[in-house]
Amino acid sequence: MITVTSAAGGVGRLLVRQLTAQNVPVRAVVKNEAQAATTRQDGATEVVIGDLRSPKTLDAALTGASVLYHAAPTQIIDERPIVEHLIAAVPANGVQHIVFHSVIHPDLHQLTHHHQKDVAEGLLCESGIPTTVLRPSHYMQNYLEVWEFLQAGVMPYPVSPDSVMGVVDVADVAEAAASILIDPTPHTGRTYDLSTVELTRHEMAEIWSRVLGHPVTAVRIPPSSLTNSLNMLPAVASVVGHAVRSTKLHSFRHLISGAQAASNPRDMKNWPADARRAYRTMMTHYDGHGLPAGDLTTLPALLGREPTSYEEFARRSTAELERTRNDSDR
Repeated sequence: MITVTSAAGGVGRLLVRQLTAQNVPVRAVVKNEAQAATTRQDGATEVVIGDLRSPKTLDAALTGASVLYHAAPTQIIDERPIVEHLIAAVPANGVQHIVFHSVIHPDLHQLTHHHQKDVAEGLLCESGIPTTVLRPSHYMQNYLEVWEFLQAGVMPYPVSPDSVMGVVDVADVAEAAASILIDPTPHTGRTYDLSTVELTRHEMAEIWSRVLGHPVTAVRIPPSSLTNSLNMLPAVASVVGHAVRSTKLHSFRHLISGAQAASNPRDMKNWPADARRAYRTMMTHYDGHGLPAGDLTTLPALLGREPTSYEEFARRSTAELERTRNDSDR
């Protein structure tokens, strides 16, 4: 049995599907009944519903599992108590290996999310428990949050279009993780950067322009708008102006839908205040400094192929989203 925490997340869902497709029993850990229904559809053999900060939830997740894939949601600020409980409970529950979902460049200690991952990595290393650490770059899928805006011809995001971002396809992360979980022993004690390419958002917008068939312009939204929506107002004119120039009257319905989705990205309004501040600080850092990729040779070696390019990701995602829209219109 392989346990997957945060099984309703972007990587978690794909990971459950990957393992299920290879006839591996999966115990999925999710936070509510709605997510439980989703992960059962994805193929989870067993489901644990609860909060990862609860020892009871963690104990239920570990019992009888041989391998654990642990990923904590971004809104959990203090990950140390979770990892400490895992380390204490793993030996008694028979878990033989932990695959820990970290982040690229955890040594960026000025960023809470990165620092917490570095602390967790250190605890796991010192524990002596067989562990593999995965450090994924910024997800390509993060920009699908502005999908409606992309169709209008703009790519707004709280990071400068000039900042260089290392990116990776979530599907590639899940594929690499599944391979390690099924046969973890050769990966014991290893730390893997999972990065595909470095791009500015101007370069991403050029790719989306080719894929969507209309000009797409990258626009900077102030990172401060993540905690104060009024700070977004100066960017609105730019967003609307570029959209109208790109897709004319067709832009308005996409702009309206995009604005509705942007009113609560990632359900951030329901995050604790310290998690929202930490996320804003992280985006502010990326805005000014970008987020370089890690070792670009690692992911191809794990996958046994070239990773998904940004254009391949954009074309696949466009086809999937259009298919979903057509199905909902029937």
